[in-house]
Formats: sequence, structure tokens, C-alpha cells
Amino acid sequence: MKRPKLTEQEPDEQKEPAVKRFKVPPELQQKANDFLNAKKLNVKVLNELVELLEKEEGDASGVMHVLEVVFKNLFKRNCMQPELEENGSSPKAATVAKFEELYEKTWVRLLQCLNSGSKEQSGAALRVCMELIAIEARHTKPPLKSWPTRRLESILRTMIESDVTPPVALQHFQQYARCFDVIEESYKLLLTLTPKKFKDTPNAALNYLAIINLLDLGKNMIKTSQRHVEDAQEFDYMSTRKVVNKVWKRVMKAISGIDEKVHRQVLIVLLERIMSHLNDPIMLTDFLMDSLQQFDGPIALLALQGIFTLMQQQNITYPDVYEKLYSMFYPRMFFNKYKARLFYLADIFLTSTHLPENLVAAFVKRLARLALQSPTKDALIMIHFICNLLLRHTGLQRLIRATPAASAVEITDPYDATETDPVKSKAINSSLWEIMLLQKHAIPEIANAARFINSSLPTQEVELGPLLDMKECDIFDAEVKKQVKQFALAYERPNSLALPQNDMVTKYWSIC
Repeated sequence: MKRPKLTEQEPDEQKEPAVKRFKVPPELQQKANDFLNAKKLNVKVLNELVELLEKEEGDASGVMHVLEVVFKNLFKRNCMQPELEENGSSPKAATVAKFEELYEKTWVRLLQCLNSGSKEQSGAALRVCMELIAIEARHTKPPLKSWPTRRLESILRTMIESDVTPPVALQHFQQYARCFDVIEESYKLLLTLTPKKFKDTPNAALNYLAIINLLDLGKNMIKTSQRHVEDAQEFDYMSTRKVVNKVWKRVMKAISGIDEKVHRQVLIVLLERIMSHLNDPIMLTDFLMDSLQQFDGPIALLALQGIFTLMQQQNITYPDVYEKLYSMFYPRMFFNKYKARLFYLADIFLTSTHLPENLVAAFVKRLARLALQSPTKDALIMIHFICNLLLRHTGLQRLIRATPAASAVEITDPYDATETDPVKSKAINSSLWEIMLLQKHAIPEIANAARFINSSLPTQEVELGPLLDMKECDIFDAEVKKQVKQFALAYERPNSLALPQNDMVTKYWSIC
């Protein structure tokens, strides 16, 4: 079964923003063209353009685009770095110094726009910043030629210190976070940008973790060779992995006393981005076990996944893992953002055919009981999950063959739903009367799925992966598209074209 992705944000909010064309006033465009086409570059004109950006209170996207074009041309013409003569002096030193000063002012204003609440302006500022980084790295001459890490550091620092969580510019940074050189340099910079105590600055902590969550070093990313700066060095995974380990050690030192929101984000980033790259993941055991024991809901579920990974890869043991998993199935789970992950983990934990039947029977009964009070989508998942468990553990088919009671007075279910230990719940002595009741469900899809116990069980398990991605509207749409049998609406067989006797139409209307 395909593992559901973990994101603090919903899956549909991960789309990359579209790049929009900037609306540049004609007079501003003409001014920039006159500056670039002049025989002698006029510093005053460039100063006016920069001041226009500083004074702009509304959408400054057009001005930012003009300055991007201007500085790109200045870098290509080698006007941003003086050409030294043999005696070490430069005739253009004063002019270049002024250009550099205006360039720095532009960067200050761009970082302010980067922290803007407007998505368009923030995205435009980030795009201009990253384009300037690329052109600066390409056209800076030795000995100053290098990757402009201080520019990237200012961008990361601005996003981390943003009052908004997550920063508006973060979704625009996603497309640049796929480049190996950006990933490598970002991790090196994050090593020095880690907040000292997450509990004192929760917003900064969340923004810091959100940036890490974008820096993917997975196998699919390593296969690509995308770079932001064309002349960047070859990507060195091993050295980047060492930096990742150092970054996460600093994170673990800073998480003491954090609130649940930050704690949840730490676990998400750990599972999705960090854990597979750690040299010694066994050091996470105490943190994950404490998270599992001290919290409920999403935090416990995420910690359980981390422990399962350690059980697979590091051979650790957790004696109460099934009891903890059993306790996570309760009615409130249907409102949990990570309930798909719970079904995924339960399916993996209950895969072994060597588990005690009374243990698996408790899960079957708990799922059947929850299916009676769950939303349509979740009920469908649990019915198919129960069917899979009965196929894996053929001894549990006795729950299907249990004789129904003769009357309502005789109905007694030995299953104890309040028992926390699944082995002691007496589910093995119960029956699946809940599935029989679900056969009368108002939704035909649920009723049909519950009829699997009326005949021989299917030979193959049902794949739960597609069901986890399904939505409520998909069930409705599928039901509407079904071809149903046409039924006659008249209760008297017509003998001719005349209307039936005693019809309401002939009673009140005279048809000539």
C-alpha cells in the first residue's frame, strides 16, 4: 500500500504558484532603457530607480522587475566589480562603489518586500532575489567569485524571522529548493540559523522547520541534476548528509518544553526529510517513546511511525506497541488530519500471520464498531480492512459464523469496548453483527461492501491505497454514474392511449 504523505499543510496546498508577468509603467521602462543605452552610465538615474523602490508603498513588482533587468545588465558588463590595473588602482572604482551601494540598498528593500503579506509582491521579491543570486555568481570575477551564500542567508533569515507562519514567500521558495546547490548551501546556513530555544520563539521554530521540510534529499531528487547556478560544484551527498546530522542535533537540543504544534511539526520533518539521512537514528528512541507515551492524537501517531521505522531498521523492541495502536482507534480519529497514516500503519503492523488471534480479533471488532458511527469514506475503508484481516487470519472467520440471537432480549456481546488491553477484550468470543447491520446502510456502496460475509470470502486482499486517497464526493459521483434498472411507474396496465381510470388528471381536467 502506498504510504500517504505527511504535511502540516493539506496536500492540495502544495501546488507551485504560477509566475505572473509584471506590469511595468511605460515611463519607467523607458527610463531604464535610456539608462542602459547611454554611452556613459548615469549613477543618478539608477539612484532614482532605487529610491522609487524604497518609496513604493503599494505593489512594487514592476519596479523590482526593472531593477532586476538593470542589475543583470550591469553584471554582464562587469560594472559591478572594478577591473584593477597593474598598479592596483581602478579608474572606475568610484562609480563601481556607488553601483554596489545602490545594489545593497536594493537588496534591503527586496528583503522587506519578501516579508510582505501580499503573495504577488512576496513571490516577485523572492524571484528577483534568486535571479540576482544566479547572475551574481555567474559574472563575479576571481578572487571574489563564489556562490553568493550571504544573499541566500539573508533570504533564509528573513523567512525564519517572519511574523507569519508559514512565511508567504515559502511556497515560492519551493521551486528553488529542488536545486542541489540551493539545498547544499541552505543546510550549511541553517546550521547557524537554528533558534536557540524553540519554546521561546515558536514562530521562528515553525518557519525554520518549514524550510527544512522543503529541502528534499530523497532518492527521486538525487537522480536529477538541477542547479540554480550553472557553474555550481558537483553535489556531494555525503558532505551534505554530515551537515544534516549536525543541523538535527541542534534541533534536538532546542526542542525542550515546546508546545504541541511545534512538537507535531518536528515529528513531521523528522519522518519525511531527516530520519533516512541520520548516521545514528537510534538516538531518537527516547524522544519518540516519550512522544508516544505522553501525548495522544497526531503526535502519538507520528511517534508510532518513527518507532516502527526504528523497529524495522534498528531492531529495537517496544512491548506495548499493539496496545498503543489499539488505543488510537476511537471516534474522534475521524477528524484527525493523519487518519490515513493510521490505517497505513495498522495495515503494516497487522500484516504478520503469526499474531495471536485474540489480538487481531480485538482490532476487527474495534473497526467494525467504529464503522457504525463513521463517515462514509472511513466506513468503506474499515469494512475492506476487516475483510483483509479475516483473509490473513482464517481462524477469525468464526466471528462470521456466530449464530444470531433469537430475540433482542438474548443479544449479549462479550466484547468489552472499554478494555484498553486488546488481548483481554474478549473479542474472540464475539461476532460481527456490526457488519450485518451495515448491510442496511443508506449508502449503497457501504451496504454492498458489507455483504462480503454473506458468501465465500474473496481470494485476494483489497488494496487499501486507492481508498485512502478517495473523497466523499467520489463515492457520490460513482453512485450517480451507475446504470440502474428502469421501473414502471404506472400501477394499471394501459389498454390504449387513454388515461387510466380514476386518474387525478381526468378528475380535475377535461381533455378534448
